Amino acid sequence: MMMTSMTQRCTLTAILLAVVAPALLPAQSAAPLPASAISPAMDRAVARARAAVDNGDGADARAVLDSLVTAAPSGSNDLAEALFWRATLAERVSDAERDWKRLVIDAPLAPRATDALLRLGELEMLRGHPADARAYFARVVREYPAGPAKARSQLWIAKSWVAQRDLPRACVALAVATTTGVPDGELRLQAEELGRRCATVDRKLLARAQADTGNAAASPAAAPSAPAPAPAATAAGAPAASSVPAAAAAAPASSVPANARFSVQLAAFGTRPEAEAFVRTLGARQIDARVDGDRQPFRVRTGYFATRAEATAALVRFKRAGFSGFVAELVK
Repeated sequence: MMMTSMTQRCTLTAILLAVVAPALLPAQSAAPLPASAISPAMDRAVARARAAVDNGDGADARAVLDSLVTAAPSGSNDLAEALFWRATLAERVSDAERDWKRLVIDAPLAPRATDALLRLGELEMLRGHPADARAYFARVVREYPAGPAKARSQLWIAKSWVAQRDLPRACVALAVATTTGVPDGELRLQAEELGRRCATVDRKLLARAQADTGNAAASPAAAPSAPAPAPAATAAGAPAASSVPAAAAAAPASSVPANARFSVQLAAFGTRPEAEAFVRTLGARQIDARVDGDRQPFRVRTGYFATRAEATAALVRFKRAGFSGFVAELVK
């Protein structure tokens, strides 16, 4: 029975490779694509790989993505797209990090380059390395000033200073972020909370921080202001709320419901201490997560769901809050 299943999986992978990989090779008669576009063949292939992961066929999806990376022209948007999704759907954080770094080096002009830099910065923040994270976010601001990720990166710069307990510098960075527009959602709620804290900072300290950073875009007068009035549901001084905990609280991590079939996987690590550290980070954000598995990769998952539709709905809420992940079927 197991051999039959393995044979079917190998056959499916072989069929996908045979159909997808040749389609990614440049066709001499094809009309040129816009500079920012990816090829229709790549778009369809990535959609198949994502669907395979949602259906629990992670190995097949990764095999397809491996073939896409191999077949895509060097430096192309297609290569960037393939690397981005292989990283996003990777089981191990180290594999994801490798592909995001390769994307930035091999396809720096691709639209996905800013996404990769943001993911790398967020990863360093999760590791507790705010200074290293700030280098990635600052690179987005410096190298892609006209892109939509500028405000998001600037806000992450502010959060990196908060992580280093340097509130004045964080407030200066926040003022710059508000001039470019903070995106709606959890990041905006976080910006509003930080803005309230900045209102209590001494203006001499703000002026000194501004001088130290050389940030002429932020004035001491502007820095303490919140980007917008906080929603009525968010109490002053309380952590900003989000819709994520509701998705994660389907059941406690310590108790598996009898009808549980699916979960949301947010990351995987090569060692248990790394996975447990990520669980603690999520816990600080009121997200009930756990480590699944007794050997690597140690998967960090949240929630128990009876149907794939329920798990997918939870995953959508996580993605809106800035997380990446996929629906995983529980093995019993």
